[in-house]
Amino acid sequence: MQTLKALLHFYSTITAKQILIGLVSLSIVAFFITQTAIADRKESLSWEPWLLEYSAVYCYGLVCPIIIFCCKKWSLDETHRYKSMLKVAILYIPFTFLFISLMIGTRHLAYLLIEGRLWDNGDLLTRYIYEYPKTIGFYCAIVFGAYTKVYFETYQKEQIHAAKLNEQLLTAQIAVLRNQLQPHFLFNTLNLISSTMYQDVDKADSIIMRLGNLLRYSLAAEQKPWVTFNEELQAMTSFLEIAQLRFGDRLSTKIEIEPQVESVLIPAMLLQPLLENAVKYGIEPSDDMGGVHLKAYSEDGMLCITIMNPLLEYENQQPSFGIGLQNTKERLELLYGDSANVSLVQQGNNSIILTLTLPMQ
Repeated sequence: MQTLKALLHFYSTITAKQILIGLVSLSIVAFFITQTAIADRKESLSWEPWLLEYSAVYCYGLVCPIIIFCCKKWSLDETHRYKSMLKVAILYIPFTFLFISLMIGTRHLAYLLIEGRLWDNGDLLTRYIYEYPKTIGFYCAIVFGAYTKVYFETYQKEQIHAAKLNEQLLTAQIAVLRNQLQPHFLFNTLNLISSTMYQDVDKADSIIMRLGNLLRYSLAAEQKPWVTFNEELQAMTSFLEIAQLRFGDRLSTKIEIEPQVESVLIPAMLLQPLLENAVKYGIEPSDDMGGVHLKAYSEDGMLCITIMNPLLEYENQQPSFGIGLQNTKERLELLYGDSANVSLVQQGNNSIILTLTLPMQ
């Protein structure tokens, strides 16, 4: 009973479009079969060959969903393959009996409506025996087509499921990399506020305001993983201003941005760990004056970002360059694949240049 309900439900899911395509396909097949039947019989054209062949094709099409339903239900995976093949082979007997019965009944009804008599089908048992082997080819073709369709549908679902899992994994990986902000900067900023608030309240207030802007931007990045370069730059300006308040005259900053790259989308918080590395390894270890130079421009359809800072402890950091740069490289690889590039080169004896190359989007 459950199987019958499931079968009826399967029939109810057939759309009008599928019915129309099926009717057109069956009509074309029936047309060619009828032409062959007329040619073989050497008879003058009449309505009988058309009725006989079209009734057979349409009746077969009407019960074909049973085969498709069973093929979907009987899996051909390794654990059920032989059992399912046996079921499909056995199904041929009742399925063909149902088809022949439906075809004979349809022909009787048609003859009653047209000529007022039943169709002369001869001996009923002989008719069944005659019709059974004729349908083996059609049955095998439908089974093959049904399992092919099931295979591709299953394959497509698996691909979609795998793509969703990869997307979730990618999102999680990117979130982890983006959220691994070094506490070094935050601790130093809090210490700076603590040491400044009793000596220079205005300066401490300025640091707190800029830190608040940066943290607010970092939290917003959770909901907005892509930002324009201009939005990123505004947040990073707060970062550099905090660093300038911390190091005073020891740090100078220079920012050069081409107007056409301001609206380019980049991953949020992309520049923070790189600028932090520039300050941490290029300014903090030395008492000498140093500068951080940020530049962004377009070249051959790519967004190029360079960060230049003094060469101090970077000699001891290669080739890892610290966790900030390593996370950035992994982020860009996940987001852009081979389309993005990160390089770190020494310029003379006094400076080092980090270059990011991203597709403009």
